[in-house]
Parts: sequence; C-alpha cells; structure tokens
Amino acid sequence: MPTESSRQPPRRDVGGMVTAAVFILIAVIALWDTTNMVDADSYVFPRAIAISMIVFSLLLIVWNLVRPSGADGEAGPPGASTPRRLALVAAMLLSAFLMPVVGFLVSGLFAFLAIMLTAMFDPWTRFRLVVYPLVAVAVVLGFYFLFGELLLVPLPVGSVFD
Repeated sequence: MPTESSRQPPRRDVGGMVTAAVFILIAVIALWDTTNMVDADSYVFPRAIAISMIVFSLLLIVWNLVRPSGADGEAGPPGASTPRRLALVAAMLLSAFLMPVVGFLVSGLFAFLAIMLTAMFDPWTRFRLVVYPLVAVAVVLGFYFLFGELLLVPLPVGSVFD
C-alpha cells in the first residue's frame, strides 16, 4: 500500500502545455497580421478565432498547473493510442489536401466520417450505423449552409466539380 511519502508528484502534461504555448504564439501572429486589414468584414472572424485560441490555450495551461494532485494520473484515457492520434491528424490533413480537388462538402464529409470511425470506442450497433452517418451529413451540410449561405464565406467547390 503506497504511503503519502512514497507517492510521486502528479505528472503535468508538459507536451500539452508546450503545444498550447505554440498555439498562443500562432494566434498572436494571426492577430498582428489582421492589423493591416481595413475592412471589418475581413478581420472580425480571424480575430475572434485567434482570441479564442489564446483564451482556451491559457485555460489549458492554467488547468495543468493548478489541478489537484493525482488528477488524470500518468496514463491517458482508456483505449487511447498513438495510432489513433496519428490517424486523426492524417484524416484532417488528407481532408485539407482534398478540399481544393473535391470541394468543401465531400472533403468535410470524408473528414467527419474518418474521424468518427477512428475515435469510436463503443461497439457499433444498428442504431449507430444508421444515426451516426446521418448526423455526419447533417453537421457538414449545416456548416456548409452556415458559412456558405449565411456568412457568405466562399467555400471551395473543387476542381473535379468545376
């Protein structure tokens, strides 16, 4: 039975804090880059995203510094693995590279489905096989409508569909 003196201090997520600091730096550069934009329509969205990145990155750093002893332990969440993490990054990168070719809708749907399949820990049931893809299509179409129609952000159509 471990005693109070034999316990190791909680391990901090140093990699997460370093990544958060890098995101803060990227966000500050993005904020600085928007100072040359004269049209409010051009700089509002990038500034909102950059400020959000700074706030959430700072929250992550503060949480890692002040969380109670023993919180989160040494191991990651059950079922977490490096191949899954790499597959998530690969799906996002592949989607980004596909976007100019196949457009926002196809690329977004691919990314959503690939990430959903990679991140799925629970067993697949008939309900999930039907509902999850429908939700994926609804979310991607919702974002397409929000950005393309309401916010009038030009979204890539894709060279295949030109």
